[in-house]
Amino acid sequence: MDEKNFLSKVKGKIKNGWNAYGEATRNMAVETLEYEYGEMENIFGLLVLGAFVGFPSPPMQITLDLLPEMEKHFRIMLNKVDVAESPLSDLLSAFDVI
Repeated sequence: MDEKNFLSKVKGKIKNGWNAYGEATRNMAVETLEYEYGEMENIFGLLVLGAFVGFPSPPMQITLDLLPEMEKHFRIMLNKVDVAESPLSDLLSAFDVI
């Protein structure tokens, strides 16, 4: 009876460990996907509104069609252009405050 009880305890601990590992990897996968989504959104914003940093712009009709979707990125780029010459802006940009 002791051997069965011991084996069931070991089996339960292994199962709990495996479940904890699975949950941790799922959480890490979700965080990675969220980060990648944010980076892809930033790249898209840079492609559409690239004239602010010297990239060639897409045709004006495409930019105007996408402008309602790009409101957040447009505001961020305008803020960065407004404070581009300030030493304080460099510090805040490093900490991603805006």
